[in-house]
Amino acid sequence: MSYLKQKSDFNFMAANKLLQLNLFAPSVHCSYYSCFQLLKFVIKDFFGQDYEKQAVNISTSNQKTHQYVVNYITNELKNIEGIEKSRWFKRNINDLKNYRNESDYENVEVNYNKGNAAFNLANEIRNYVLKSFNI
Repeated sequence: MSYLKQKSDFNFMAANKLLQLNLFAPSVHCSYYSCFQLLKFVIKDFFGQDYEKQAVNISTSNQKTHQYVVNYITNELKNIEGIEKSRWFKRNINDLKNYRNESDYENVEVNYNKGNAAFNLANEIRNYVLKSFNI
């Protein structure tokens, strides 16, 4: 069993519940991490790179963890789905990450619109990834 896949699912459910409770900033955080954890799981499950191997590759790549994971999936999508789909993915995951950075680190209001936008974006990304990698 992959606990990271389970955490991804839990974070997505939590994002939805937090939105219902008007807790918008933490919902954005959960929306993003539901996608990030799913991507790490895909690298393991679909491409056979276990989490230890991912850690080694990250440390030798001169990239930060999130950057490595997004770039890895983007490059693989380019091969599987084509350049347009890989660009769509990279643009949207980066937009979601920007929502998360703003929500977690910036002194700005995170309201319903931002929380809902992040959740909807996470939903689109998750559905695309699940379909593209037959999960």
